[in-house]
Amino acid sequence: MIFMKNKSIIPEILIFFLIFICIIVPPFFSAPLEIDRPLFTWTFPYRQLGLALFCLVLFIMSRKLNTKKGFFFPGLFSLTFMFMVALLIKYFTKNAVPAYKNPLPDTNQEWFFCILTFIFSATYEEIIYRFYFSDALKRLIEYSPLRNQKLIYWISEIAGYLVFAFAHLYLGFAAVINAACAHWALRFLYKKTYQPCRI
Repeated sequence: MIFMKNKSIIPEILIFFLIFICIIVPPFFSAPLEIDRPLFTWTFPYRQLGLALFCLVLFIMSRKLNTKKGFFFPGLFSLTFMFMVALLIKYFTKNAVPAYKNPLPDTNQEWFFCILTFIFSATYEEIIYRFYFSDALKRLIEYSPLRNQKLIYWISEIAGYLVFAFAHLYLGFAAVINAACAHWALRFLYKKTYQPCRI
């Protein structure tokens, strides 16, 4: 454990709750998206950049790529699964989901900021939700009197699954289903590709 040479649990608890309060909880308090309010504004994404940099530091300090496991099959499976789920959700909810006002960028600068917004957002979401949250929660539960490893595993996995899915509730229930399926596929890819997380 990088931050805990003396095996103290206090730093890990503090890091977990800081991330939980500052990154994971805020989406649950987002107001539902209104049809006449755009989802994105195409300006420089300072917030997303800050979150992405923080999460990259977290990732670099605590991960190693597991070269013993292949990437191609899990990656292909995960991307195909997400694509098919997104198509099915779009098909079955085409009349149920309102068309939100989200104008495309007009200028080259807005397109550049649009691309940066999605890159930075994807970076911090993948690191926090796929890499960090479930593994850190599992480690913290292991400090409790609970000793059933399978139960600890399922509690941490289901918590990560629900947290990511319902963080998208402000976009509507179809987005929750889509996020839940995406989380399952990307977590599968993560577990097939990387060694266990250790902060």
